[in-house]
Amino acid sequence: MVKKISIIGSGGVGSNLAFNILSGLRIEELVLVDINQELAKGIGLDLEDTRLFLGFNTIIKGTDDFALIEDSDIVIITCGQTRKEGMERIDLLKANVEIARDVSYKIKQFSPHSIVIVVTNPVDFITYIVKKEIGGKRERVFGVGSSLDSARLVNLIYKETKVAANNIESCVIGLHNKEMIPLISQAKIRGIDINTFLNKDRLNFLKEKVSLRGAEIVGLLKKRSAYFAPALASYKIVEAIAKDKNEIICLSVYLNGEYGLNDVCMGVPCLINKEGIGKIFILDLNEEEKRKVLRVKDYFEECMKLV
Repeated sequence: MVKKISIIGSGGVGSNLAFNILSGLRIEELVLVDINQELAKGIGLDLEDTRLFLGFNTIIKGTDDFALIEDSDIVIITCGQTRKEGMERIDLLKANVEIARDVSYKIKQFSPHSIVIVVTNPVDFITYIVKKEIGGKRERVFGVGSSLDSARLVNLIYKETKVAANNIESCVIGLHNKEMIPLISQAKIRGIDINTFLNKDRLNFLKEKVSLRGAEIVGLLKKRSAYFAPALASYKIVEAIAKDKNEIICLSVYLNGEYGLNDVCMGVPCLINKEGIGKIFILDLNEEEKRKVLRVKDYFEECMKLV
């Protein structure tokens, strides 16, 4: 049973995630940690004031003291710089790598047995760093990754077809950047092949559109990035763990031979339950998709050399 959840970072994603958790789960304690103590405390008090409306008994703590995450069942890392207009995700890696290492050290010190979920971008690379720093089983340290991209693809298919989103099955694997691999070839609507609804040109348009969705949002927001959808994507993972749902979600996970890759983190479909990742699924990819997957290793290594 999940009794205590800690969120590292009280910005847009962290605060919205906290609200989602209070709205959907009944836990004993929620801890918000931020280098800006006043921000964490202020968000905590604001969340407390939703108690009547949401009907929870959760103890909420806002702090800059990492010791308060002790004995957390789940720790979610949302801290670090966010992507701004003109920034590439690799720029974020340089900005956030030391933050990730410091946070990992403190999680290992104060809550070493927790399940750790990484949201901080670039999520695949930060997940890799956190996994290496914390150690332990890969099933208990993973990133939000392409769960957000998969949700974005569902939305885009909905906008093209006007078929209810919960009827649409789609998956994006690979890295959470413009090199992502939308598996349009496997998309279905209530079991019906996507080609029944959309022609090749529109499907290619969707592949390009979803890969640039994050940049499109940042370009419009200028000084901040998306947070409603990332927060909800994170919550759905937390919920699957807390409720032992055995739900299949695309996550950024450390690969050990799956898809022909080793020593990288990328988004793949996983079974999520109270243990974290219960199983990693290997999809049957076409030749183009296989080539793109194999290119992930070289790209990953090139980027990691920069830090």
